[in-house]
Amino acid sequence: MWQRDMAFELKEAKPRERRAIIEKYQVEHPYSYEHMMRIAKQHSFDSGRKVRKDKGNRSMSDEELDAVGAFLRVTRRESKGVISPVENALEFAIDNGLTTRGKVSIGTVQKNLRERQMSKNHQNSATPHTEMRSLHPNHVHEVDVSTCIQFYLDESGLQRMPDDEFYKNKVENFKKVKTPLQRYILTDHFTGFFFVKYYVSAGETAENLFDFLCCAWEVKSDPRMPFRGAPLLMLMDGGCRAKAKAMGLPFWEGIGVDILPGLVGNSRRQGSVEVTHNIWEEWFETRLRVDPANSVEELNRKAFGFCLWYNATKRHSRHGYSRLSLWMRITTEQIRELPERAELVDLLDKPEETRTVTNGRISFQGKEFSLRGFGIPAGAKVTVIKNLYKWREGIVIIAHENNRFEARAIEKLPAELGGFSANAAIIGENFKAQPETATQKANKRMDELAYGTQEPNRKKETPFYGLNAFEGFADKVDNLAVFPKRGTAIELARPVEPVRVPIMRLLERLAEDNLLTPDLNKELRAEFGTTIEAAKVVLVVEAIAKGGDWRDKQAQVL
Repeated sequence: MWQRDMAFELKEAKPRERRAIIEKYQVEHPYSYEHMMRIAKQHSFDSGRKVRKDKGNRSMSDEELDAVGAFLRVTRRESKGVISPVENALEFAIDNGLTTRGKVSIGTVQKNLRERQMSKNHQNSATPHTEMRSLHPNHVHEVDVSTCIQFYLDESGLQRMPDDEFYKNKVENFKKVKTPLQRYILTDHFTGFFFVKYYVSAGETAENLFDFLCCAWEVKSDPRMPFRGAPLLMLMDGGCRAKAKAMGLPFWEGIGVDILPGLVGNSRRQGSVEVTHNIWEEWFETRLRVDPANSVEELNRKAFGFCLWYNATKRHSRHGYSRLSLWMRITTEQIRELPERAELVDLLDKPEETRTVTNGRISFQGKEFSLRGFGIPAGAKVTVIKNLYKWREGIVIIAHENNRFEARAIEKLPAELGGFSANAAIIGENFKAQPETATQKANKRMDELAYGTQEPNRKKETPFYGLNAFEGFADKVDNLAVFPKRGTAIELARPVEPVRVPIMRLLERLAEDNLLTPDLNKELRAEFGTTIEAAKVVLVVEAIAKGGDWRDKQAQVL
């Protein structure tokens, strides 16, 4: 290896000959001189120089570095992350008295930020996520919709979108496509089994989502495709969840499916279905270049067959089985057969019904249900929710004062319900949080410094309120002369109210005298808010400097 050869030559050479050796190897390996020396040290080369006594020391305090890191954090872009150069952040801190010029070099600041996991790369990196598992087939399904960006349909059939005509700088070409294709994919979280169907639509719609879920969950006409049954839980992104909400709560209550809420921007939660989109594009849609479809019906026919083949033959990387073979281990209790589509349509946008409790009973659709033991008083109004699966067993769900109960028909008892348990985190019930990284801890400190709280409202609050980001640059320009002009004096009316200044003016004065502490910062913000009377600034600073009670001093100007 050339690294070992270079290290050996450096060992044998005199100190004045080492640069020439480095330059010789730089011809084929264009690294910097410092990097080449680091490579040599990794292969047992020792220059023999003594290590500086102050190696590892930094002359910037933790608070000063936090100020630089905070500027990088609060000025980042949502899509690109941190974009400000470290030098720009350091200049901001210097201009506002948060540090002094000439303490350390930019390289040292960057090194210190890296050591504390506050650098641009650390702040742009993804936060740790908790691995979640499902319990069995049909426990959790994931649904996602994506616009097919490679093909679209028109009068002559399936057409391809060339990359040189359809990209972000030619949006007008996308507008010309009047019949775009929407790809709907449902993935079973436990097995990875997926179902795919295309729709000709300009975007996601509740009608298409309803049809797709029915097609995925109902019994298929082809017996070779056994996948069916509604899940217990569903995961979907914000757009798909909005369409699901438009279908009406009675629909989801009726089939006993719980849609779990999610966090904005947390696409990793639906990671399985996102991976399925990539698989489908790579394996199926690439073949459409060779064998295109002439209609959406033909396209879905091709997709159905290919979907069955892939699920039945390709092994899943996580569990090692084919998706179909593992799904076939599902039990009878875990397959919740979908009701007739006519019953499901009846649930769409159907309002919840109310009943009045009489003698501990209610009447609903020709049956009487007992509410004894629920503590619901006579004459109370309750909401009745009809779950199609439970209705078959003579059970309805009663909602009263934010509590829910299962009411049984008087003439029929429900079947025994089974329960499940596991040591690992279960979707929708609990999770095991990862320990905070140094970057996450630093982010809280930086938010505290910039906003005065660790959980700021970024849309309404301004970071570093009261500090300037632009003022004072003109004072940095040397050798600038202008001719004075005569002007007309303006008589100023004396303000009726006391003059107020940003609270940061007071904090700056305290920081200059090394009197500002995190606790004092919180107390002052709590006392004065975002502004303070100008006359109180000097009194409060003098009182704190003398160790007295600053509240008494600021009260003197009231």
